[in-house]
Amino acid sequence: MHWFEEWFDSPLYDILYADRNEKEAAELVQLISRILPPEKYPHLLDLGCGRGRHSLVLAEKGYQMTGIDLAEEAIRIAKMKAEERELDNVEFLVSDMRHPLDQQFDAILNLFTSFGYFKSDSENREVFGSVNEMLPSDGIFFMDYMNADWVYNNFRPEDEGEFRDIHYRIRRYVEEDIIYKEIRFDGDGVEESLSYTEQVKLYDLEWFLETFNSIGFEIEQVFGNYSGGAFHPHSSTRLVMVVRKQ
Repeated sequence: MHWFEEWFDSPLYDILYADRNEKEAAELVQLISRILPPEKYPHLLDLGCGRGRHSLVLAEKGYQMTGIDLAEEAIRIAKMKAEERELDNVEFLVSDMRHPLDQQFDAILNLFTSFGYFKSDSENREVFGSVNEMLPSDGIFFMDYMNADWVYNNFRPEDEGEFRDIHYRIRRYVEEDIIYKEIRFDGDGVEESLSYTEQVKLYDLEWFLETFNSIGFEIEQVFGNYSGGAFHPHSSTRLVMVVRKQ
């Protein structure tokens, strides 16, 4: 089992990240709506959709949404949220983003650094091969990734805190161009100590330029934040790319 299958399906994942910034998510959805107006790009695919945080809001804005994720618990929760909001223009599927669905989409999204989960470049590139299969010529791939240079210089080595009688400790470090986050839970709120690891390969803009060019994609716009500001290699927190299939 890959690390993300175990961790993303854990109920502790939801608890630890319960306070994720909804303002940021709303800003990102606004940027997507500006770049990909629904009248021109009505059907979107959200690769690595998680619990459906972005897909659900985009569905409420009128897009036909499909979200896929390998984590079965994440998809179960996303489907439940769609039912609660009475949305019939969104579907969620358990699927590996490296394996293309048997259909095409007007545009494909990959948000909140849902990429780089594998140690090898070849495995990570498989995601782009899948995107290529599911996009028509002139289709758009909208990718929101962390700015690797900023992460190198600004990550916090350690964090800890408490919630629901559970104590957590987080250790972060970079090794062989991979940022690791080791998370340990203990306390009265868990039956035994539990540990999980997140890992993301750190790729810079130059790597994406070369990789996309090699498969016939062109980066048309690059933003450094969710409000659509300019990208600055050393100070931007995000690397948001609008990529067109030629």
